[in-house]
Amino acid sequence: MTSLNPVGVALFVAVALWLARMWFREAKENPQGGGGLPGASSCPARAVAVAVAGTLVLLGLEVWGEIRLGIAEEQKDVSWLALPLFVAAAFTEEVIFRGYLVVERRGNAVRWASIVAFSLIFALMHDHLWSFEMPDDRSAGTFAAIREGFSLNLSAKGFFSTGFIFAGALWFYFVRFFRWNPHASLLAPVAAHLAKNVVVFFVKLAQGHVTSWI
Repeated sequence: MTSLNPVGVALFVAVALWLARMWFREAKENPQGGGGLPGASSCPARAVAVAVAGTLVLLGLEVWGEIRLGIAEEQKDVSWLALPLFVAAAFTEEVIFRGYLVVERRGNAVRWASIVAFSLIFALMHDHLWSFEMPDDRSAGTFAAIREGFSLNLSAKGFFSTGFIFAGALWFYFVRFFRWNPHASLLAPVAAHLAKNVVVFFVKLAQGHVTSWI
């Protein structure tokens, strides 16, 4: 387990809270959207409910699959400090990916092509197929140190987890743009992402993968 820096986590949470405050204020002032922040608009309760339910179904399939494949114990350990990080990430990642990183106003084909591409990038950003640790000895130079510290992890667990993150990202995009969310509000994918991250943390806790406070 890589320990988390409490100061770094606190700063990240503070930025997420500031961004959320701005987002909700704009959504209240312009419930139909059109402001400066993407997806800052009202969202029907049924859209939020569908988004959360679909995410929990995907997560249930993922946990069941890990157990059936015998790879549940290959999960990464986390600390309790990961919980506020997971909560803050649910909002900031949605604003960045499902908000800014999508090509709109060029037709459905282009939009969904961008959704697939950015979902793949989102999945590959999570370090299930790779790992990086900066070596202590950097005498060979920064780029050589980065190359030395990077390694691939082409395991069944790596591909399995990355695949489900990709599926989850597609779902988050879908619930932003499906017809029950008429103003393409980010509230539906944010709620879904938040539900997933919180449940993932407590699944880890139940399985013994929350191993310290920091």
